[in-house]
Amino acid sequence: MPRRPLLLAAGAGCLAAVVGLGLAVRQQAGWLDRAVPDAARPLLPPESRLVQALSSEAGWPPGALLMTLLPLAAATGFLAGEVRRHGFPAVVARWRWLLPALAALPVLYALRVAFGRPGPGEVAHDGPLYVGAYPSGAALALGLGWTVGVLVVGARRPRWRPWLLAAMALALVLHLLVRAVTGKHWATDILGSYLLVAGAFVLAAASRGRAGG
Repeated sequence: MPRRPLLLAAGAGCLAAVVGLGLAVRQQAGWLDRAVPDAARPLLPPESRLVQALSSEAGWPPGALLMTLLPLAAATGFLAGEVRRHGFPAVVARWRWLLPALAALPVLYALRVAFGRPGPGEVAHDGPLYVGAYPSGAALALGLGWTVGVLVVGARRPRWRPWLLAAMALALVLHLLVRAVTGKHWATDILGSYLLVAGAFVLAAASRGRAGG
């Protein structure tokens, strides 16, 4: 089977899984939402200052934000080096295939309004424009940041790819666990975002193949 149809099928499957997971959990906490915090709490107690910092977007240090910015900063540095060597137009031509993945941002907002799922400790709203917790915006940003970082840095340093992928996996899992144990999000909110990121980048890769770039 040609590469592009496989990518299209995989990307569409990820997006279908996002919708399917949202329909499965609806406005309730599923078994996974209860099991993840219970399993992670002994290793990552929510009262720990480190756990609180890693799960925070607004406090100091804002660990969730820093985990997102770290790979983006690395990618920016490598892209700046490419611009100096090859020029801005060449760099844009090489990486423009990533831009369609940004469509995940409006899709995220539409899904949050459509599902209207309250987060932990929140009460469901009946208003038509209630922005729910599914999928998680912070998890989407983290997934986008790390995927861009791994792709850009890994393209320049192929030998680093296994370590970059391991660091990405650690960051995604750690984010899921600390956000779940501190009650910032349900685990399925975060998994939904990861599926959305995967679908967006796989479909972007399919568009790259079509353009031949």
